[in-house]
Amino acid sequence: MSMMSKTLVTFIYKIVLSFVGFVNGALTARYMNKADRLDFQFSGTISNTGMTYVGGYNGYYAYALSRRPGDLEDITQMGNLFVFVLSFVVWIIALVLKVTLGPHFESAWLWAFLVMPFTFMFGYGSRLLQGSNQMTWLNRVNLAQPLIFLIIYLPLFFDRQLPQSMRLTLSYAGWTVSFAVAGIGSILISYKLFGKHRVRRWRYSKEEWLGMFHYGGWLSISNLVNIANYRMDFWLVKVFIPARIASDYGIAVVASEVLLNISQSITQVVFTRMSGESRQDAIQITELSSRQTLVSTTIVAIAMYIFFPWLIVGAYGHKYTGALLPFFILLPGLIIKAASNVVLQYYTNQLGSPKTTIVMNGLSAAINAVLCVIFLPMLGLVGGAIASTGSYVLSFIVYVYWFGKVNGMSGLGLVRIRREDIMAYINVARNLVRRGR
Repeated sequence: MSMMSKTLVTFIYKIVLSFVGFVNGALTARYMNKADRLDFQFSGTISNTGMTYVGGYNGYYAYALSRRPGDLEDITQMGNLFVFVLSFVVWIIALVLKVTLGPHFESAWLWAFLVMPFTFMFGYGSRLLQGSNQMTWLNRVNLAQPLIFLIIYLPLFFDRQLPQSMRLTLSYAGWTVSFAVAGIGSILISYKLFGKHRVRRWRYSKEEWLGMFHYGGWLSISNLVNIANYRMDFWLVKVFIPARIASDYGIAVVASEVLLNISQSITQVVFTRMSGESRQDAIQITELSSRQTLVSTTIVAIAMYIFFPWLIVGAYGHKYTGALLPFFILLPGLIIKAASNVVLQYYTNQLGSPKTTIVMNGLSAAINAVLCVIFLPMLGLVGGAIASTGSYVLSFIVYVYWFGKVNGMSGLGLVRIRREDIMAYINVARNLVRRGR
């Protein structure tokens, strides 16, 4: 399958994934009151932060597999040992904190600690599939978690006899089960595709351990800084704005994330090529992917501007109309953020320099925080959205300049849209029309 075909298939999967995620967000918003909905989303950001941090170490296994496929057994056996032991440690910590703190250990933190190990497993299984270029299965397992949650949640949603006090707990339980099934399932699928019994073992390897901490350690910090950058506005909105109003911003974030999820189709497909190709080839891939990301996300964003205001009100209810204006402001920033992710992947996967992405994401997070402190007190939720979009735009300017400086060339190849970039989408549309006749 060609790169264009893989990207198109992955793009379609991402659309379906984003749609299911949007439906899940709408169901939880209608099922719970606004304060509980905010609590549920906050717990998700805690768990996702842990998943993202450990994802740096898991990212090493994808990186190692793409470069050294002959060392499959050593890489996976060390990965198994790391992921499963770490998961048990987190569960033990959660138990100790619950016993020690009792009711002072808030439910958002407790559930985040319970589900987090399953997110580690899910991330690990996904990276094994990505590193071995199993894109079809990677798309399927990425869709599995939100789809399982939807299947679990629909019966709860239609059971209106359940008291409001139980709905948050049941939502947490369904969320945990969905990640447990998706996490364990993704690892088992990877094992089966590898076709070797020995990949199931746990075994320490000094070489892989050192490689994981040399590469994965820095990548983990980079990922942590990235999620701080991405969630800074949401966290500060929660600090500055009352919960009944801040929950509107949470809905704006969920709705706008659809765009970012779809954009990941390109970075997902080019991962192996960017890791394994020569530097010059990787530069060309990065430039093309950045431009394609800008074009594709702009097209999707235009459609979202047209249809999502109706969808947000229809799906989440009129009580969340306050989410519309922040949503409109967040979208342009996420177009830029999507292209930024492509550029950062070049530093991590081709140059093997996660330290550079730490600096870049740290800069963006700092700008986001400063702008939030300035604009949130004055403009409320709109101020948070302006801060987010402003930080992405200013940071991307730096990314483009630095990309050119590192490679001894102009960085404008990342952003200067060419005729063939547009024609690629026109040709895809023409082919779809012809097939439909």
